[in-house]
Amino acid sequence: MAGPRHDIATYRALAKRKLVRSDTGTSLFQGQKITVTEAGQRALAEPRPRAALSTAASTAPKATAAAQGVRR
Repeated sequence: MAGPRHDIATYRALAKRKLVRSDTGTSLFQGQKITVTEAGQRALAEPRPRAALSTAASTAPKATAAAQGVRR
């Protein structure tokens, strides 16, 4: 039975933290089976952190030359 599928970014994040095991008995060309450890399962179950909201100052539109009263 196949388990849930995860994208490559999720796999790399789990592998970096040693939260997955690969079946090295199978060729990479055939597709190795990956087992997520218990700690990895807990990490996947936790809510993911959201990106920080940008401040109003960094998103404010810049004034144009016409708005500043400059003429050419």
